Amino acid sequence: MAFKSNSNLMSGQSSFLLVITVFCLIIAAVMAKLPPAYGGVIVVGIIVFMATFMSTEAGLYLLICSMLLSPEFGSGGLEGGDTTASRGVTIRGEDMLLVLLGFAWLMRTAIHKDLGLIRPTPLNGSIGIYVAVYLFATLAGFIAGHVRGITGFFYVLKYVEYFIVYFIVSNNLETRDQIRRFIITMLITAFIVSITATAQIPGGERVSAPFEGERGEPNTLGGYLLLIGSVVAGLAINLKDKSITRWLWMLLAFMFIPFMFTQSRGSYLALPFVYMTFGFLLPSKRIKMVVLAVVFFIFGVLFMPATVTDRIMYTFEQGYTQQKKVKIGDVELDTSTTERLESWTRALSDGIKSPIWGFGVTGYGFLDAQYPRIWVETGLLGLFFFGSLMYKVFKQGFQLYGNTEDPLFKGLGMGLIAGTVGLLFHALGANTFMIVRVMEPFWLIVGMVVFANKLEADAAAKEIAEEVETTASGVAAIRARGSA
Repeated sequence: MAFKSNSNLMSGQSSFLLVITVFCLIIAAVMAKLPPAYGGVIVVGIIVFMATFMSTEAGLYLLICSMLLSPEFGSGGLEGGDTTASRGVTIRGEDMLLVLLGFAWLMRTAIHKDLGLIRPTPLNGSIGIYVAVYLFATLAGFIAGHVRGITGFFYVLKYVEYFIVYFIVSNNLETRDQIRRFIITMLITAFIVSITATAQIPGGERVSAPFEGERGEPNTLGGYLLLIGSVVAGLAINLKDKSITRWLWMLLAFMFIPFMFTQSRGSYLALPFVYMTFGFLLPSKRIKMVVLAVVFFIFGVLFMPATVTDRIMYTFEQGYTQQKKVKIGDVELDTSTTERLESWTRALSDGIKSPIWGFGVTGYGFLDAQYPRIWVETGLLGLFFFGSLMYKVFKQGFQLYGNTEDPLFKGLGMGLIAGTVGLLFHALGANTFMIVRVMEPFWLIVGMVVFANKLEADAAAKEIAEEVETTASGVAAIRARGSA
C-alpha cells in the first residue's frame, strides 16, 4: 500500500513537472520571436501571476499600488453603433494586472475547493443583476442594429471589470489587520499620486493622473482624490491616536492642492456635498463645521489661485462667442456646459424610443455624464438597478458606521458614505461609475466595508454565544447545588 501511494505521488509530481516543462518551452519559443520589450512584459506577467497564485493578498497589494500609477500600453478604435463615433479602448497596466489577478484567483479556487469561488455577501445579487441588465440591453441593441459587432460586449467587460476587485477582496479578507494594511497601502499610493500630480502644476496645464497618455483626464484624478480624501477625512475624524490623525490631516491638505488644480468643475461641484455629508454624520460638530466652511470660503475668495477661480467663473462669464449658449434666468452658461446640457436633453428625448432597456452599450452617441448614459444605454432597467446597487452600498456604509465601536471601521464606513455621495455628484459631469481608475479603489473600499460588517456580526454572534453558554453553565450549577 505504501509502495502504491509513493508511486502515485511520484506519478503526480512527474505529470506536474512535464506540464511545467512544456509550458516553459512554449513561452521560450514565443519570446524568441518577440521584441525584447514584449518578452520582458511576458516575464513580468508570469512572475506576477505566480506571486498572485501563491498569495492572492500579494496580488491585491500590487493592484492597489497600480491604481493610477500603471502605464498606458496603447489604445485602439472600435466602431460604435449608428450614432456613435469611433471610440478608443485604452489598455493600462492595472487592466492587465486585474486579468492576471482574476485568472490566478479562479485557478486557486479550482485547485483548493475549500476556498469557494464567491463568498456570499449582501451585494452579490445586486451586482449580478446589474451586469445582466447591461448584457441584455447590449444584446437587444445588437439585435435591433444599434450595436455593431462585438464592440458593445467589449465595453460591457470594461465597465464591469472593477467588480472583480470587490469579489477578490470580499473573498480573501480574513482579519482586521488585513484591512488596516490595505488602507495603509491605499493611502501611500494616494500620496505618491498627489506628488506626481503636484509636480505638473508649474507646467500651467490642468493636472491629471500619471500615465494618462497624450490627453490627460483631470476629471478622473478629481474623482479619485475626492473618494480617497473622504476616506482620509473619515479616518482622521474617528481614530484616537493623535500622532496618526495629525499625519492624516496633513495628507488630506496635501491632496487638496492637486485636487484644485485639476480644474474639474464636476469635482468642485461634488466637494461641498461631501462636506455636508460629514456634517450630517457628525451632528454634535455641525456648528463648528459651518463656521469652518465660512472660513474656508473667505480664504478661498482671498487666496485661491487665479487659474482655479477663472475656471469656476468661466462657466458664467465666458464672454462673447458666436456659438449658442444656454441662459438660466439672467445667467448665461459657457458653450461647454451648454453643449453638455443639450446632449442631455437629446438623450432624454431619444431614450423614449427604447425606454425599458435602452439602445445597448455603444448603441448611442458618446455622453460624458453618468445618468443620461445609463438611460440611453440600459433604459429604466439600468437606472433602477444602478440605484438599487448604490442603495446597498450606502446601507453597508451606514451599518458599519452606526454599529461598530472600532475607530478604524467607523472611519472607513464614514469615508465610504461621504465618498459615494461625492462620486454621485461627480457623475453629473463624468461617467464616474464607468471609469476603472476611480471604480477600482471604490470597490476595494466597498469590499473592505462589507467584510468589516461581517467581522462585526461574527464578533457579536460569538459574544452572544459566550453569554448564553455562561448563563447555561450558571443555571446548571444552581440546579446541581439544588439537587444536592
